[in-house]
Amino acid sequence: MKLNSNLLSLAALAAFPSMASAGVDSCSEQVNCVNFSVEKLDTDSCSLGGECAVKVCMQANSGFNGCDKSGSFSHMCYQTDANGCPAWNSDGSPLMGASDSVSCADGFLGKCAGSNVMMCLEGKPGQTLYWVLKDGNTNDNPGEDVTYTKSFTVNGADTGCTSNVRCFNEEYNCGAKYNKAQAPKERTWAFTIPSSDGSSCDVCGSSPPSPTAPTPTAPVPTATPPIEPTPTAPTPTADNTTPTPGSNGDPHFKTWKNEHFEYHGQCDMVLTKDANFADGLGLDIQIRTKMVRFWSYIRNAAVRIGHDVIELEGSDDTQDQSIRFWYNMEFKAKDATTLGGFPMTIRRSHEKMTKVIIDLDSKYPGVKIIMATYKEFVRVDVEGATDEAFANTVGLLGDFTTGKTLARDGSAIDNFREYGSEWQVRPGEHMLFHNTAEPQFPKKCLEPEDPRGERRRRLEESDITMEQAEKACSALKDALDQKDCVYDILATQDMDMAGAF
Repeated sequence: MKLNSNLLSLAALAAFPSMASAGVDSCSEQVNCVNFSVEKLDTDSCSLGGECAVKVCMQANSGFNGCDKSGSFSHMCYQTDANGCPAWNSDGSPLMGASDSVSCADGFLGKCAGSNVMMCLEGKPGQTLYWVLKDGNTNDNPGEDVTYTKSFTVNGADTGCTSNVRCFNEEYNCGAKYNKAQAPKERTWAFTIPSSDGSSCDVCGSSPPSPTAPTPTAPVPTATPPIEPTPTAPTPTADNTTPTPGSNGDPHFKTWKNEHFEYHGQCDMVLTKDANFADGLGLDIQIRTKMVRFWSYIRNAAVRIGHDVIELEGSDDTQDQSIRFWYNMEFKAKDATTLGGFPMTIRRSHEKMTKVIIDLDSKYPGVKIIMATYKEFVRVDVEGATDEAFANTVGLLGDFTTGKTLARDGSAIDNFREYGSEWQVRPGEHMLFHNTAEPQFPKKCLEPEDPRGERRRRLEESDITMEQAEKACSALKDALDQKDCVYDILATQDMDMAGAF
């Protein structure tokens, strides 16, 4: 395992703020709080090289079924050998983190939200990788050494693959500078990458391998961005207009080519992403939807560029319409003026609307990412989108060049219900929100049982007439925006919804 050179100054361990919650100290308590995922790597995007290179991620999430934990875990870190010893810096000190929640390596899920954290390592089939998870300050079961059969996803898909994952607790002499007082309270998790013969590229072998304890070495871990599906070949289009792609309202989505569709599931979703955006800084735009009876709406949206994350949340509190945002997981942070080095402004447009404007002009002239709230509703727009900026993006906004709505593997999806579910945020992707909300993958997005039938009945019973709604939305220039606006007014019974557009 090798650590990317640009991560050497970052931490391989993060300590999370303590919260009043029961600790999960032992392997038997932690096992329901952890999941594993495997992703085959493009040889150009990893340090190991060769067709067999894979990325393995361990995720600890207090929201997993059976996890008897609320609040943040104490800490999680990379381990580099079977003894649970950390990697070492050039000055001889262990490569461990500072006591804050934002100094962390890219392998973390988002910005080290302590209740949902992920760290990823590169490896090859047959190799055993190690992590440490600590929670609580007791050691009720010293010398614990247990093996569990855990299922894991491959390239984001549930393939039925399993591996025997070893969890153990023993104190080793990792060096005088290592904080050995923590060691008895930590649990080391060992995951052996499945291989039928120890060297095959078949990650999911016929039988689960058992993790072994190799002779301690000191290789260093790496964090590699998720693989992006390869966009399909461009197809000619006669549409030379410049749409404003994005999402808003109940939720209406506009692709890069201005195709409108709806998806009424409740979950966290990838609006668009590109690991190589802005010369490798990377871009993620995610939304979080909330279901209300037969419809849903976007309650939160978040944007990541580089190591910075801005999250905006709507509010239905009529008495408190203050700006609700998190910058690098800090609520209303005072230093929220840039995102990945790009200028960012946060302002109140009027008493019911907040705007966050990320100006990409220094790199991509005329391009802006805009998040806005209107009451509890959140929208995201990309203004002035260009091929230079977004040609390699994937997600709900579709393929920039062709306009096709593509799955993660690059195949086309024409069913928008399947399409929305396809782009639920997965393990291995940055989780941008300051907290977790149900459902989280592998749980599926929640969907209304009969959205069309119930919506039809509710719209027929509306106290607001179609004519009134159409008049309220008449100022909108785009005919499809007008249609979406009319629907939202009738669905919410709120004439002010026109202001959300």
